[in-house]
Amino acid sequence: MRYSLLFTPRLIAAGVMLAVAWNISALTLEQARTMAREHYPLVKDYNLIALTEQYTVENASKAWLPQVAASLQGYWQSAVASYPEALTQMLEQTGLTVRGLGKWQYKAGVDISQTIWDGGRIRASQELARAQAAESLASDDVELYQVESRVDDLFFGILLLEQQQQAITASLHLLEANFAQVNTLLANGAAMQSDADAIEAELVATQQQQESVEVTTVAYRAILALYTNAPADVALEAPSFEGDTPLTTDFTHRPEWRLFNARSRSIDAQLKQLKASTMPTLGAWAQGGWGYPGLNFMEAMMSRSPKWSATIGLTLSWDIASLYTRSGRRKNLETARQRIDVSRDVFSFNSDLQATNQRHEIERLRRISASDSRIVELRQRVREASEVKLREGIINPTDLLLRITDEKNARISANSHHIELLRAIAALRLLYNQ
Repeated sequence: MRYSLLFTPRLIAAGVMLAVAWNISALTLEQARTMAREHYPLVKDYNLIALTEQYTVENASKAWLPQVAASLQGYWQSAVASYPEALTQMLEQTGLTVRGLGKWQYKAGVDISQTIWDGGRIRASQELARAQAAESLASDDVELYQVESRVDDLFFGILLLEQQQQAITASLHLLEANFAQVNTLLANGAAMQSDADAIEAELVATQQQQESVEVTTVAYRAILALYTNAPADVALEAPSFEGDTPLTTDFTHRPEWRLFNARSRSIDAQLKQLKASTMPTLGAWAQGGWGYPGLNFMEAMMSRSPKWSATIGLTLSWDIASLYTRSGRRKNLETARQRIDVSRDVFSFNSDLQATNQRHEIERLRRISASDSRIVELRQRVREASEVKLREGIINPTDLLLRITDEKNARISANSHHIELLRAIAALRLLYNQ
């Protein structure tokens, strides 16, 4: 997989989304997930991984280029090659002066080497770099997937708290209205002070409950704002989830599954590199230089003039010692692959358990939610009848308080079951990465 485009269309779209985040009217669950992924600091690692892969592959391909080295050296030797003295005297009698090699020697040269065949080492190193980059990207995807799960918890937690706040607010209105009614009865002598005190105590306790929910909601919203970079007071739009829950049992779309596959491909690349490391290499080389002495030592003994020289050749090398550990290294890699397979099986097993449990939880919440509206309706009717009885003096305010509390709890339970059902469906969809 290549990553030559560092700024993908998805990143550009996400950047636009973040740019207008402060102007959105309502935040959906999918928007919250996407904004959290793109705002999370780890997203910067994607470009860094792509750049690392690009540089590594490019550096490996440069091994095919000729390798050039220039050198300049000068040195003095305490002893040099020379003719025997008797031979020197004989040559001098013929008019030839043989001085022998000079002890001061120097040379400027250029060495060039070219790989002809490397046994597949360069290609194997490039494939390994790409496989390792894909593995790193998949690992980042797994961590970002966990961020989506945390965003879901915050999103539905806020929805649940807001539903509770609505039910508590409705209960406060009822308590305030009935508190005024009891005060009227108290003024007319139709109620006792303890009756008014009982309703007032419940009113204050309900106000405390409302304040607690408000503080918790503010905290949840502040954390969600840190994740998404959206305004903390943005309205949240509850998902509808049309249709049934997912029927698939396929977890191959999960980032963990892609990570397992990436690790397996990395093992394949390492095996190829292991095979290439035990192959011989063939190369050509050339040396050219200018200095003293040249390649012709006989001429250098008679003349101290620098000379040009050139040498070319082929090199075949084979590191036989690498064959000694090849089998052991291959077994280690195969064992690592088996461990990846075990991890994949464990992941599938645990995911199946989670999915089964989640499906049963969805079914339970659906059955409960089916009768919630009827319970709320009945509790409301009982409370309204109790208010009439209180005005007629048939019951005391304590009985009415119980009816108001029952209605409030019924509304909170109904709203909670609805949000919990949405959360369970979202969790199942996220479990399949849908």
